[in-house]
Amino acid sequence: MDSYCALNARDRKEENSMKFVKISQKELKGMAKFYEGVMATAYEGLFYREGKVIGKGIIEVLDVNEDFMDRAEKLVKARGWVESLALSEDSAVSEGGIEVNEDSSTKTCHRLRGIISTIYEKKTGNMVDVKETACQSLGDDKCEFEVEVKGY
Repeated sequence: MDSYCALNARDRKEENSMKFVKISQKELKGMAKFYEGVMATAYEGLFYREGKVIGKGIIEVLDVNEDFMDRAEKLVKARGWVESLALSEDSAVSEGGIEVNEDSSTKTCHRLRGIISTIYEKKTGNMVDVKETACQSLGDDKCEFEVEVKGY
């Protein structure tokens, strides 16, 4: 089933009221290469912050309830960020992320890490720290993220 079709009617209505632009994986890789050349590793923080903004757009259509995480997974997938995403209490696992770059020698899923962070912050009501512990860009089977709630 198409991930967009898996969204409930309210989520589809909210998504349909927004305007979107499509960017190819090749274009994202080109932008990352450009920013890396200009900013060295500082671009990773920039992409993470972009992910936080994107994450806010995703969660603004969701109410925190019993199926919040499932609906967040479907929206991230429907937006084309990943082919699959599983969010658990303290971790996330994705496959087929748009940011995966087999030519990279470092982890590359900075925007996705920001998106995941925003989802968990909405769900828990606390700040979180998200670390990518495995990345398909480095040859791992999946991208894996540890989520630590910062109970402030």
